[in-house]
Amino acid sequence: MCGRYVLSDTEAVKKKYKIEVKASHNIAPSQNVLVLKPNPEMMTWFYSPKWKEDMNLINCRHETLLEKPSFKGSMRCIFIANGWIEWLRSENEKKPFFHYIGSELIYFAGIYNLTSGCAVVTCQSAEHIAQVHHRQPLLLEERQIDEWISGKHQIDRKLDDLVEFHEISKEVNRPKNNNSQLLLKI
Repeated sequence: MCGRYVLSDTEAVKKKYKIEVKASHNIAPSQNVLVLKPNPEMMTWFYSPKWKEDMNLINCRHETLLEKPSFKGSMRCIFIANGWIEWLRSENEKKPFFHYIGSELIYFAGIYNLTSGCAVVTCQSAEHIAQVHHRQPLLLEERQIDEWISGKHQIDRKLDDLVEFHEISKEVNRPKNNNSQLLLKI
């Protein structure tokens, strides 16, 4: 799953895509997010099928994307990020972890439709991060962006092994908290 993510390197986004965005260290569902379709555009992060406009999905399983009626007719997009946040659930506690690949921009496969918004496409987590959560965003190399947008479904998952992660403050649990201190290792 991908329930929150980070886009903090606004200079890299501006340089690469000629668009200015505000840095966010705690992007939550229902917020406006930057996606490529293939040009950069802001969309709302929730997805509803045309036949049920109040469904508000934030993720879509890669394994069932082509089968589920909810995603029939969806189009492809790319989420731009610097990492994502996932929670480890144990007994009665949830601990947040920040996942990232160095200081690089990361690209998540996504879908959208014209009537609602967009959703992150997820897949089984890489073995070394599955201890935190069993799902992760489907990560794309920059060279795979056009392939995904044009409809290629089978994606080589070469970036998974590069993902690093560490525990962060529970202050990230509140979407209104949005500063770089949230991502510091504890």
